[in-house]
Amino acid sequence: MKTNRILCAATLVGVLCMPAVGVNAREFKGVTFPDTEMIGSTPVKLVGIGLRKVLVISVYLGALYMEKPSSDPAEVISSDQTKRVVLRFIYKEVSSEELVKKYDEGFKKNAADKIPAFKDQIATFFGYFTEPVKRGETIVITYLPGTGTEVSVKGKVKGVIPGKDFMEALFSVWFGKYPPSGDLKKGMLGG
Repeated sequence: MKTNRILCAATLVGVLCMPAVGVNAREFKGVTFPDTEMIGSTPVKLVGIGLRKVLVISVYLGALYMEKPSSDPAEVISSDQTKRVVLRFIYKEVSSEELVKKYDEGFKKNAADKIPAFKDQIATFFGYFTEPVKRGETIVITYLPGTGTEVSVKGKVKGVIPGKDFMEALFSVWFGKYPPSGDLKKGMLGG
């Protein structure tokens, strides 16, 4: 009897000492995003997660992280703070040509007046997409104040495009007046 009590007590202690799964993360459509990420020494918090669909096809999940979270799209675009957009692909494969085409449409719809000034930066950005992105892979766009916009594709940093102005044009693709989808924008803003 005493052995049973000791075993029960030991089991209870073991269960209580286990790390809590999901306490510091949010799951959406079977994909888990941490509530906080570290960018260098700066913690950024998850604002929200949205779904990018084309007709009935789910293409990717987008997550927005900010040092000082906001659900105001104008603030998300213009704020000079550490922030990140994580795109986690759930469709089997999206070609590099399709990615560039959709980003080009996004720039034209949301930042047409800035395209002439950022022609070279936009070309550099498009040049980062040289191969298809497959299910489970990510594109990560990180803005670092004073440095610029770092682009990582499938876990590899492709480069950094300097300037706050370019970041504003790029972030307007998701958070401007004409995002890829209303559900994506709403979800990423925490709605």
